[in-house]
Amino acid sequence: MEIDRVWNHKMILVVADTNALLLPFKHKFNIDFELESLVGSHELIIPEPIVGELKKLAQQNKVAQAALKLAHTRTSMPSEYAGDDSVLELAERLKAIVFSNDKEVINKARTKGLKIIRLKEGNRLGFDNDWID
Repeated sequence: MEIDRVWNHKMILVVADTNALLLPFKHKFNIDFELESLVGSHELIIPEPIVGELKKLAQQNKVAQAALKLAHTRTSMPSEYAGDDSVLELAERLKAIVFSNDKEVINKARTKGLKIIRLKEGNRLGFDNDWID
């Protein structure tokens, strides 16, 4: 099963959307610590269209400015799709976990059978309940 392959890699790939990159600054948590606690060794992937969204938001929003700085410290990857669809496309292609707190993205990821990380209990990350074994 493809999902099992993700867990057998030494480096877990996590693809974040705009919402996920804003979360650490809105809810005051260390994104690296939370992801490391949850999945161990990981690489946070930011789709290029998400970087573009953050650039637009950062023109008027300090939280988005911080999220954009964070995005620039991570691996950015191109996608043929825009916005949230780029997150899902890369997660499928890379056999990665989706990191989002956006209900629409989470529902689409569930439909595609992707694992999902989201905000739980205020400032802690966890897996979407539908995926807890």
